Amino acid sequence: MPMNEIIREQRKALGLTQEQVADYLGVTAPAVNKWEKGATCPDIALLSPLARLLRVDPNTLLCFGEGPTGQEVARLCSEIGAAMRTGGFARGFDLAMTHLRTYPACAPLLHSAAMLLDGGLMMSGLSPEEREPYAARIITLYERAADCGDGEIRVSSTFLLASKHIASGQYDSAQALLDRLPERSAMDKRLLQANLWARQGKLAQAAEVLESRLLSALNELQALLLPLAEIARKEGRAGDADRIAEMAGQAVDLFGQWSYAAAVPPFQLALAREDAAAALARLSELLEAVLAPWDCCSSPLYRHLPLRESSGDFGAQFLPALLADLESDPGCDFLRTSPEFHALIARYRAKC
Repeated sequence: MPMNEIIREQRKALGLTQEQVADYLGVTAPAVNKWEKGATCPDIALLSPLARLLRVDPNTLLCFGEGPTGQEVARLCSEIGAAMRTGGFARGFDLAMTHLRTYPACAPLLHSAAMLLDGGLMMSGLSPEEREPYAARIITLYERAADCGDGEIRVSSTFLLASKHIASGQYDSAQALLDRLPERSAMDKRLLQANLWARQGKLAQAAEVLESRLLSALNELQALLLPLAEIARKEGRAGDADRIAEMAGQAVDLFGQWSYAAAVPPFQLALAREDAAAALARLSELLEAVLAPWDCCSSPLYRHLPLRESSGDFGAQFLPALLADLESDPGCDFLRTSPEFHALIARYRAKC
């Protein structure tokens, strides 16, 4: 809480008027009024008497060791944004510097203000020459946030700094920053590393990272589509459920994924509906798809992944576990009276 607010709140809490405070300290009531509005500050010689009068520690009165709350950071940034919108970028920048002089080591404010100014500078309409000094100051803010922050703020500030160094061709500095980042965090450093390698001409290394990341994203997509289809079914939207399952298959074809991924959603939907005929038909397709090799070599998306050499026999390795799951899955209970179900299991178990 700023000193002016501390003075005002403590005075009121103690039941004192501005005139009483002024009388006790030997100043005028308008002077106290200005303190509480933040227009002026008490003379240094008055700080100890004022703290004693208000029954607070001098460090509390001077806000030593106290940073703004998350709500206050949001309010300060809102003021910066409003200043940029109404008075132009320079005005918003000056206000940000004013707030940061009040809280020079507040990592959340440093980081938030840097991002706000970064975005404002891009939309400012200033020439490259006019932007340059502002851009340098913004980088300094990110550096300060990375140094005094911890956790997500440190990671995010370091990530953005590395991105800026890559964009400006400072590849050694960018790599040093990337090496400081944890392997796993909300900010995916792998994509930034791939960008750096691509700019350095290390194309195979960059491509392997990006292809691996793409494959993970596609697997995540399939993992999202299946429960969405199930939700649609439970809500009575059978057509939507089938359409979502169809989308999953289209994604497999479009991105050259293993055909097994496209066979799972229709089979799961048939199980959920307890439609024996449809479930057995979809199960037959699924088991056939398991043994179909993933021809990743035919896709331009996976030219650098090591799995190109081992993808052919993965289905055969996966099949025994899949059959065991089918035999024990309670969702398949309604199929256990079907001779066709047991025949399918036996036929493919013989292929293990």
